[in-house]
Amino acid sequence: NQRLVQLRKEHNLSQSELAKKIGIHANVVGRYERGEAKPSIEQVLKIADVFDVSMDYLTGKVDEAIEPKLMQQMISLQQLPQKEKEHILFTLEALVRDTITRLSYAS
Repeated sequence: NQRLVQLRKEHNLSQSELAKKIGIHANVVGRYERGEAKPSIEQVLKIADVFDVSMDYLTGKVDEAIEPKLMQQMISLQQLPQKEKEHILFTLEALVRDTITRLSYAS
């Protein structure tokens, strides 16, 4: 799994250090990275927690890592009544659009 290798190197962790954090033997991390073994759901969750990424990002299902703070805000937003959710999304879309426009002219 190239994503696992990439994340481990970005966080300056050896296979042994990662293995210790998730409670497995270092050679198992190597087998995961080479594609010789697949981690269980529990192991994927532990690895995702170590790197503070989603399981979808870790497994390559999505290519963008969503910041945990943004993810928490989206979960909170989802729990609101529909009318309030629509108002917030409308405002958020306008703010994002305006910021993108402003930044494109600043370059």
